[in-house]
Amino acid sequence: MEYVERMMEAVRYIEKRLGQKTNVDEIAGHIGYSKFHFQRLFHQVTNHTVGQYVAARKLTEAAKTLRRTNYRIIDVSYMYGFESHETFTRAFKARFGVLPNEWRGSGRIPPNLMMDVLKAEYLDHIQQLEAEAAGQVVLDEKIVRGYSARSGSVEHIYDCWNRLWKNCRNKQTDKFGIVRYDDSMEFDATYTYLAAAEAEHIEAAEEQEPFTIPEGTYIVFEHRGSVEKLPLTYRYIYGTWFTRNTHRLNGVFDFEYYGERFVEVDRTDSGILIYVPVSG
Repeated sequence: MEYVERMMEAVRYIEKRLGQKTNVDEIAGHIGYSKFHFQRLFHQVTNHTVGQYVAARKLTEAAKTLRRTNYRIIDVSYMYGFESHETFTRAFKARFGVLPNEWRGSGRIPPNLMMDVLKAEYLDHIQQLEAEAAGQVVLDEKIVRGYSARSGSVEHIYDCWNRLWKNCRNKQTDKFGIVRYDDSMEFDATYTYLAAAEAEHIEAAEEQEPFTIPEGTYIVFEHRGSVEKLPLTYRYIYGTWFTRNTHRLNGVFDFEYYGERFVEVDRTDSGILIYVPVSG
């Protein structure tokens, strides 16, 4: 897809100039598009405006620099092309919810607000996603049991699913992937994963762990495609969708629902529902 390749060239151009003032005309000219066509296409392909993306990348790299170095805040602001300390501070607070000096001390920034460099694989994937969530639902409390992968590694997660599969009384029973996030997260989303089924549908074993999915309001998203690409959908949900909507996250977990829409791990026509708790 030529347009994705053009957008990736624009992304590379932006990355080389994070410390400079870069306008849309320059970026568009670099990849051979008119300003109007480039802005419209960039938004359609990435789900970000050019301005949103450039500002988010500058602030993300500035946040990392503040945490990892002893540079003065004013020097960091100039390093990433901000005209003044005050302009940088306002923009930093608006995006991350904390002041630069608070973040440098002991402040926290939700990882979804950090804008990583866009990659072609991600751009290809989000073209297959709906722009909106599948819906909003209210769920009753549900008790599940399963096997926990403490490290969050793919290998350990697959092992937990294999163990769950062997202990399910009915192989067709609905299954859940509970993603529990570490409240002390900084740059990256650290989590543990629980492969689970409702308690009455699984043979009890000592090493199993219970989890209560609480009653509450959830925004539902559908991931379509192989399980391998689930992280790309999560990036869209937290890095794009929630930054543009007023819903407030409620809790430090979300869960995947493997029901009748799920076919097989590698099938491109499989459907997995992702439930994210929000304040009602």
